[in-house]
Amino acid sequence: MAIEVEVFGQLLPGAPRRQMLLLEGATTAEQVALRLGLDPEAVGLVVIDGVQGEMDAAVPPGSRLCFFPPMSGG
Repeated sequence: MAIEVEVFGQLLPGAPRRQMLLLEGATTAEQVALRLGLDPEAVGLVVIDGVQGEMDAAVPPGSRLCFFPPMSGG
């Protein structure tokens, strides 16, 4: 299965911000993060197909998965 992954901020310096991944079978956002070399503890927000999710959320085939750093405001 193929998914599109986008990583925002400085979560994964030196890597392309957008990537297409080919995965074998069902997977979770956390498994994708680990495959990318991303520390799941550093992720502040997970979005799957435009809907906020959790690291243990299933990532459906053909979806768009986004990882955001923790956000702060003023």
